[in-house]
Formats: sequence, structure tokens, C-alpha cells
Amino acid sequence: GDGDGEAAAAALRLQAATKRAMDEAIRAIGPGVCLTRIGEVIEGVAEAEGYQSVRAYCGHGIGRGFHMLPFVPHFRNDSRLPLREGMTFTIEPMLTEGKQDTYVSEEDNWTVLTVDGSRAAQYEHMVHITADGVEVLTDSEAFPEFGGLAEPE
Repeated sequence: GDGDGEAAAAALRLQAATKRAMDEAIRAIGPGVCLTRIGEVIEGVAEAEGYQSVRAYCGHGIGRGFHMLPFVPHFRNDSRLPLREGMTFTIEPMLTEGKQDTYVSEEDNWTVLTVDGSRAAQYEHMVHITADGVEVLTDSEAFPEFGGLAEPE
């Protein structure tokens, strides 16, 4: 078989599953929903596709600071925080083909690599809980049913 073609197809499957995990988590939230639902949905998609969800990184609240509470785990957890109107946070799952254990590259102190050398994919959106659902602040076209930002004239 075509080794490069197979590797590319595997990478695309990982990317698609990671994006779907994020998208499904966004669609599952709104006011009154427990924060833990995000991790349940993401880890559920990961497991169904044969991947793992990295536990070392999580989404985070956005407010007066960039990284604030609440922290948003992308795996099943015991967070019982109910989401409330006005909360703004990121959902940024990272899924791996192999084990979810990671480390940060010493070359740039930024790049995250898997310990076992397997591929990983990550997607991220910033969301805002509204009175009747959720608004995706970082992409007005991906979720037209949730509004999004107005296009500049």
C-alpha cells in the first residue's frame, strides 16, 4: 500500500474526530448544563474513534485575564459547575492516536509532543453562554445556528 497516503488518511481521520469532539461538546452546552458535560462528550468521541483525550491541557475561562477559571477538562471528570449566562471560555480538545501522555519541546518551550511519538490534533473555539444557549465567538460560519460575530461591512 501507499504508506504516505495511508499516513495522510490517518492524520485526516484524527483531525476530523478532534473537530467533531469539539463541535459536539459545543452543541451539548448551554445555561444550566454541567461543565463536566464537555469532557464527557469529548472523551466519548475520542474513545469511539480509538483515540485518547490529553488530560494535561484544558480549556479556560476568558475575562479580565486570558487564562482564568473555570478550567475546562476535555475528559470525564467530577466538575459539577453549572454553566451560567455570561460565562466565556475555551473548548480546545487535543486527541492522540496513541497514549495521551505529552511533554513540551525544549527547543521552543511551546510545542507539545506525545511521549510515544504518536500524532495529535487540537482544535479550539471560544464560546459564550447566552440566556438560551451558546455563541461561538471565534467562528461565525462554523455554527450559523449560534450566531457568531457580525462580518465587517
